[in-house]
Formats: sequence, C-alpha cells, structure tokens
Amino acid sequence: CGQAGSSCGHGSGTAPMGCMACARGRFINRRPYEAPPSSGGLFQEEVNLVVVDICPHTGNEAWCPEREGSENVFGSRNHFDFAHPPAGFDNHYLAFSPAPCPGEIQQRLVQMSQCSR
Repeated sequence: CGQAGSSCGHGSGTAPMGCMACARGRFINRRPYEAPPSSGGLFQEEVNLVVVDICPHTGNEAWCPEREGSENVFGSRNHFDFAHPPAGFDNHYLAFSPAPCPGEIQQRLVQMSQCSR
C-alpha cells in the first residue's frame, strides 16, 4: 500500500493521495491521446473515488511513473485505474480534489486493509 511522499502536495502538481484517501471529481471530455469527442452522462455527474492501491510502474509504465511526483508519458502526475469505470469511460481526464472519506468508507477500509495510515 502506498502513501503520498514528501514530493507530493500543494504546488507540486501531484495530489497527496496514498492508500485509503478519497476524492471527488468530474470527467472532462478530453483524453491524453488523439480521439474523437465522446458524449453522454459521463461528463454530467460528480464521481467519488477511493484509493485502495498505488499505481504499479512495472507492467504499467506508460501510465504510472517510476517515482512519486514524476510525470507519466502523457504528461500527467496523477493516474487512477478504475475498478468499475462508468459507462462511456475511455481514459478521459478527471478534474478532482482530495476530499474526506465518508465514515462508512473509512470503517470498510480499516476492516479490509492490511495497510495502516
């Protein structure tokens, strides 16, 4: 389980979001590569996120930088893999902000995780 390192946080371009962190955001109708625009409800709703694992560099080199605070090949410093992506999702950018985890989510994370925060 990963944690945000000292090179992460305000002003660094990398959100300080290790395991057991939460955020909320909205998808933007843009992708890190050339693709036609999408349509649908994907861009209308706010999504809630829970970080349950770190971005593994090995085997996922394009999306996950080797070191915290570094950019991936698409120029992004943050990357989320979605366990259950919403309908219409195709690597769209996400504008997000770290947010407190709801109490129910905190309890579930503590019960299920082998990490400590």
